[in-house]
Amino acid sequence: MATALPTELVSSVFLSTDASLAHRARIASSVSSLRRINPRVPFWELAAHRIPTLWTLYRGMLRDAPHEDIRWRIRKIFEGNRHITSPAHAKRELLRGHRWAAIFSKAQNGDSHSRALLDRYNRMIIMKREKEHCKQLEREALEWEEKMRNRPIMTGGLMRASIYNDHHPRLRPQPIHITGMIVNRRKARQRRMDEQTDLLEGIRLIELEKRFETRLARYASRNHIPFEKVFTDDIENPHETWSYYSQMRVHEIHNIFDRDDARSNQPVPEELLESLKAARKELIANKTRELEREARGQVIRRTIRRSRKGPPAHVLDLMTERQKHLDKVSRSSVSEVGYVGLTKKLLGWKLKDPDVFKAEDGPNEDQRRLKELEMKIARENQRRRDQEMR
Repeated sequence: MATALPTELVSSVFLSTDASLAHRARIASSVSSLRRINPRVPFWELAAHRIPTLWTLYRGMLRDAPHEDIRWRIRKIFEGNRHITSPAHAKRELLRGHRWAAIFSKAQNGDSHSRALLDRYNRMIIMKREKEHCKQLEREALEWEEKMRNRPIMTGGLMRASIYNDHHPRLRPQPIHITGMIVNRRKARQRRMDEQTDLLEGIRLIELEKRFETRLARYASRNHIPFEKVFTDDIENPHETWSYYSQMRVHEIHNIFDRDDARSNQPVPEELLESLKAARKELIANKTRELEREARGQVIRRTIRRSRKGPPAHVLDLMTERQKHLDKVSRSSVSEVGYVGLTKKLLGWKLKDPDVFKAEDGPNEDQRRLKELEMKIARENQRRRDQEMR
């Protein structure tokens, strides 16, 4: 039986149009506070936000901007604001964009103040871009210098192959990816060894259970006790055995260890040997050039490092001030002439030409003549000084 509708509902259906609209408005006002206000999707995915922002504001600003640098600035600002997720922050940026769009529109319509304002803003952008370009060039130069300072250089040594790595040339500094490769292979080998130990232990326990179950079956057979085996191997279906997958994994780990052993026993490639020979020749040539530069008087890193060195502490404690001075002078330069050469000779250094420093004083037979010439020069210098004092 159909249920009768209430009288109020039947009467409301047949109300006039105006009365019906008024009734609906009263119902909507009573339940409006219960409606969901926030959308179910983020605001940046709503067409009501995207279409006015991209197709009206952004394109309109690019169209009305009077200079190319201002267009570039607008694009950068919109690119930087693409990831804004705060509605309040997005509202502030949109209000600022609409203010700029109004200024662009006024300037396009002939407003002199807006046009002068945008011209000044364009000059500021040009200056800032030039300054940032200079900073970028400086950063790139510093990054390249740092890269060249820390670039790997072949030392001529050989990192022999092991179970963790192939044959590699010795590099200083060693690249981080080579170190990471070796460390990861060490960790992986340890994990495989632990896994192999667990798998073998599981296989051993399964074999013990099989033997124990076999003995139980014999006992049950002798005493006519019903007994069903669980740890049985199906010869026709070896994949259904208890230890099949464990044995397959153990076999796979053994193959990996065999490949590691083959890696450690491989011969050194001929190309690598040629590269190492060339690196050693270059190392000797480089050190020779350093010695030549240092002999010409140039202070390089090895000069500073050597001059800062000294004798061991227990030897330094027993040295006199004169001996400390001679030791410091001998370490200050690679020279073998002059006072440095004389100092090294007094300390017993092995020199290439022990008598080369005597060339500065001349032969012994010329000492008297050189002494008289020195005194004559000294008297002439004193005479000139006395004449200038008058």
